[in-house]
Amino acid sequence: MLSERLKQLRTEKGITQIQLAEMLGVSKGTVAMWETDKRNPGFDILFELSNIFDRRIDYILGHSDDASSPNPTEEELEDMDRSAATDIFCEIIMNYLRLDEYGKHAVESVIAAEFNRCREQESLFPENDFQFRLRLRK
Repeated sequence: MLSERLKQLRTEKGITQIQLAEMLGVSKGTVAMWETDKRNPGFDILFELSNIFDRRIDYILGHSDDASSPNPTEEELEDMDRSAATDIFCEIIMNYLRLDEYGKHAVESVIAAEFNRCREQESLFPENDFQFRLRLRK
């Protein structure tokens, strides 16, 4: 329940109702009403509470027991980047495989030309920066 969760988070953070009210730009009475379940904050306030307490909105509302941060860690961001890159590469490879011979030759020519340009400009990324596995099924 929001009222209990809000009071718990505020207490854990060591801030008073007055301090929280000042942070949010509301009255102390408004915070007290939230904590006694007589009123509910709007979405904009829930978003601010999420930032202040570094918790997901569904946790603050009492709909979840997942007390993790709504902000991804560096590692999670890297994993998301890798996942997105994997999806893009899979789509590119699938599109390439579906081309006719003329289309495959055209793509290979463009890749060879760009590879040579980058090599001449010494702008190639190191080969050992990349690792992937490919499994083809036909």
